[in-house]
Amino acid sequence: MLVKVEFAAFGIDSKKNSPIVFLREIGGTRMLPVPVGPLEASAIAIETLKVTVQKPLTIDVAKSILEQFGGTLSRTILFLDGSAHLMARLEIAGPDKTRSAVCRPCDAIALSLRTRSPLYAHEEVLLKYCRDGKTGGGDTLRNHIASLDTLGFGMYHLE
Repeated sequence: MLVKVEFAAFGIDSKKNSPIVFLREIGGTRMLPVPVGPLEASAIAIETLKVTVQKPLTIDVAKSILEQFGGTLSRTILFLDGSAHLMARLEIAGPDKTRSAVCRPCDAIALSLRTRSPLYAHEEVLLKYCRDGKTGGGDTLRNHIASLDTLGFGMYHLE
């Protein structure tokens, strides 16, 4: 079963000191933490904070190529591959048929946000990564995120 999710917040994996994007289940309470690299976090932050950049990012180039070839990203689906690793499938509607491409979740989230296309996660992904169907920390997580010094992300203030 597919569950629709949306971007909710940024966080930091304190064990790895790396960025995390949280996706929220629409109509539910579960939060899905998705590890992202610093560059992908920047691309996602630029989109979610509506920051104007002088030169296109790699994800902007991907969006442009998609549009130039007459395709639209109809939806993105997060799934577990045969080795139980989190992956993403881009479903691209073209002039003649729909095609799909598999990529890293961080790139898929960035492209999905850029194209304003829906984002889904398989139920098994939520069951694996969302602890007991809870938001994973609630007030503790919010307080931790609020206390972060976001200057480490560069010149953009993340909220």
